[in-house]
Amino acid sequence: MPDGAAGPGAIATPALRRGVRPHILFVHDDGPGQFGALGRYLATLGWPVTFAARAATAIPECGSLRYAPARAPSSRTHPYAQPFDRAALNGQGFARAALAAGRSGLRPDIVVSHAGPGAGLFARDVFRGVRTVAYAEWWYNHPAPDLAYLGATHGDLSDPDQAMVERGRNAAMALEIAAADRVLCPTAFQAAQFPDALRGGMTICHDGIDTEFFRPRSGGADPMDRPDALEGLAPSTPLVTYATRGMEPHRGFPQFMAALPAIQAARPDAVIAIAGTPSVAYGTDAMRRVDWLGEGLATPGLDRGRVVLLGKLPLRSYRWLLRRSDAHVYLTVPFVLSWSMLEAMATGARLVLSDTAPVTEFADDATARLVDMRAPDALSDAVLDVLADPWAAARRATAARDRVLARAAAREMLARRAALLGEIA
Repeated sequence: MPDGAAGPGAIATPALRRGVRPHILFVHDDGPGQFGALGRYLATLGWPVTFAARAATAIPECGSLRYAPARAPSSRTHPYAQPFDRAALNGQGFARAALAAGRSGLRPDIVVSHAGPGAGLFARDVFRGVRTVAYAEWWYNHPAPDLAYLGATHGDLSDPDQAMVERGRNAAMALEIAAADRVLCPTAFQAAQFPDALRGGMTICHDGIDTEFFRPRSGGADPMDRPDALEGLAPSTPLVTYATRGMEPHRGFPQFMAALPAIQAARPDAVIAIAGTPSVAYGTDAMRRVDWLGEGLATPGLDRGRVVLLGKLPLRSYRWLLRRSDAHVYLTVPFVLSWSMLEAMATGARLVLSDTAPVTEFADDATARLVDMRAPDALSDAVLDVLADPWAAARRATAARDRVLARAAAREMLARRAALLGEIA
């Protein structure tokens, strides 16, 4: 079997304490979310699996449960308590749907919930005797590491009320973690954000990257690749790429755009390709009101004609972009690491990455060029270095794929998570 291949034949079924396959109920507002691959994997092993979400989730061989809060949070709720008000309503919505499903025969052995939004708050009360796993993604601290980092370039982003607001946002998360039999966190950096009292029993295990799909091209062109808007690009044309869900400061988009004029001046033959949408998912309200794409395209000295905006790409087009890239840039402040960085590493892309804690948990100088993303000159120099020395960049790319295979390949991560569920069943 090729390296990184996932599937029921790749890994033995986890040992089960009671000798039976437990019924797993995954709960995620935007389901299946991070639980999709694990649920499908367990289903191939014969485990009963149900996904609960606020929208219908259709995954073959898995059940589906839909829930919704009965109303929006009250505007009369104190601002510090509004996040918990919202979480409690979400938990009530799940509880009502789950109780009704229970009367029709739903009897999960383990509930795995995306902790924080609140849907899993009352799982133990709905299903008596059920075991629970809290998937803990982010604890809000003050000063937040992401906003403190951005403060160097965007000014002081703190607010006198912010600490109390952030503490209130953690309430539902803390309750779910305190009640859980196991707590799962995808990276060590994310786990380090939690207070000691909640971090002790955490299992750190990444969601897993499909390293069979995200792999370097072998031999000639892959007929399943889809170059889309870049189909006519000459093989000799240097391609600098950036791929993101949203174009925002948290993912270094303004800094990337600021670095482009110097790259274009030094390499007039290069094309810049940007995948993603002009949306903002993270940060302050003020950040969300800015058109970062519009501001970036207005950068003095930018040759707009050599910048291609690809929009949101289908998966195979995205993989083609990573495979074709001569210098792929991924930047993030100290925050949740994007899967896209590890996907780029697995694909063997030639990387320029931000020298920030979530990145350096998986990458180092042996796998990528690391730069201070707050310094556009350093970023442009690193991209130009990768373009100038493709052989060194290729060696780092090979090491990057090896790193992902060793530390985040889906077949290993899914097996570890299945084993954790088997232990508590």
